[in-house]
Amino acid sequence: MISNVLTVCHGNLCRSPVAAALLRHRTEGLHVHSAGLSAVVGQPAATDAVAVLSEIGIDIRGHRATQMTLRLANDADLILTMTAGQKQSLESLYPLMRGRVFSICDFDNADIEDPMGLSISAFRRCREALIVGIDHWVARLDRLNGRSVNREDSGVYVGRGER
Repeated sequence: MISNVLTVCHGNLCRSPVAAALLRHRTEGLHVHSAGLSAVVGQPAATDAVAVLSEIGIDIRGHRATQMTLRLANDADLILTMTAGQKQSLESLYPLMRGRVFSICDFDNADIEDPMGLSISAFRRCREALIVGIDHWVARLDRLNGRSVNREDSGVYVGRGER
């Protein structure tokens, strides 16, 4: 059973904290954490990342950047990276993690582009791409954990008038 998921990006200021928050919001009983391959520990989430999640009712103002460590990797049943390159980096750093590390959009060979330094629109596009990836992984986790995948809504925020 998969009960502990780690989302990973470069700095742990935007993509991985957004992905973790979306996954937490969409699931119950799942421990979700995020980390960065090159995080500046303690930095808050990017202002625009906070803003685009706030638009859909999720608050990550309390997020602080965490550096990726062997302990975090060992504790995770599943590690979701934002890019194929990050997946390769993790598998090089922690070869025993192979089979537990996936790119969040591996199902369509896409990367989640880093919106840091770009407009709020880029952060919204990133959020929407992450929602697609999270929807995929929620269904996959339900199947892997033996839960019914026959949901009324297949979207993260359907039913709340958002998406």
